Amino acid sequence: IMASINTRLSLKTKNVFTNTLNLRYDKAFAIDADAERAVKTITQASGSPLTLLPVSNYGNEKNVFIFLRNRSSTAAKYIYLMVGSQLIMRLSPGQYCLFPWFTQTSDDFKVYSNDASNGVNLEYFVGKMK
Repeated sequence: IMASINTRLSLKTKNVFTNTLNLRYDKAFAIDADAERAVKTITQASGSPLTLLPVSNYGNEKNVFIFLRNRSSTAAKYIYLMVGSQLIMRLSPGQYCLFPWFTQTSDDFKVYSNDASNGVNLEYFVGKMK
């Protein structure tokens, strides 16, 4: 069984630039049917990030589709994203991202928050691309 992810990026502006901007890009990605969706409370801090997506779950040198969303609505509750030991992004409350991750042997996908006491809720969806 195969599943797919359908994405749409739409960018519109009015009166920001001299010319009106109106772009739309649609793309479908085929993924394995064993995709995973969950919400986790991230209480780990920067010194010991949580390995959310180990490379061993997907295999080395694979393309994996990732969607992540910081579900907090409280100001200054951040989720930090890492590949291996490299910090790649910070999600503010309500922010989300969607991107392909190319797995490599020692580069597990890790996360941590700046609230070790109560944690920050992270929603994620991940599927190996065909």
